[in-house]
Amino acid sequence: MKIFSIELSSRQGSIALVEDGGVIAEKSWVENFKNRQQLFDAMADLGIDWESIDVFVAGRGPGAFSGMRISFSVVNALAAPGGKPVYALNSGAALAAQLGAARTAVVGDARRNKVWVGLFSGSELEKEFQLLEIDELAGFIPEDTLVVSPDHDRLEERLQNFQILKNPEPVFPTAGVLGKLVSQRLVNGIESESFEPLYMHPPVFIKPRFPA
Repeated sequence: MKIFSIELSSRQGSIALVEDGGVIAEKSWVENFKNRQQLFDAMADLGIDWESIDVFVAGRGPGAFSGMRISFSVVNALAAPGGKPVYALNSGAALAAQLGAARTAVVGDARRNKVWVGLFSGSELEKEFQLLEIDELAGFIPEDTLVVSPDHDRLEERLQNFQILKNPEPVFPTAGVLGKLVSQRLVNGIESESFEPLYMHPPVFIKPRFPA
């Protein structure tokens, strides 16, 4: 089985080809957020035979909403001509799997003095992602839990009293690990998560200034 995966939920974007559970090609870059040409340049660099891809995978966040929307749009567009299946998995699972701790809390800066956080046993979500006030983190995260964040530089002061990495720095989910996790899940008959970005803030309705 050959999988193409995209992970754009953080400041580090990546794509990967995974075949029979192993990464055979991967490209990553630091997002410039001006446009998404980096994504398409990376896809061109890999020279992918799209007809050979069996499953298309998108990381669904939480994280950068524009990146997640682009991931979903691209995998849908690539999968459509051949009617290939698409699969979504939360990006925190990939990050937790990269670190290999028994229990991991993945935390992100949700702005507005809030954070999003999910709790993992291994790479499996133990507590669903929640949007919390920063002061509520201690009540969500059990003791002996490794706490990591793609936004560690912005949250460093708030996370210093938790169990963090010896060299604390932002850590990012990768498309390669995401694709490997999906490969395992498909072998075990686990269905895709909801095929939509995991956006933590509730939608905001702005009343039109002028009548229709």
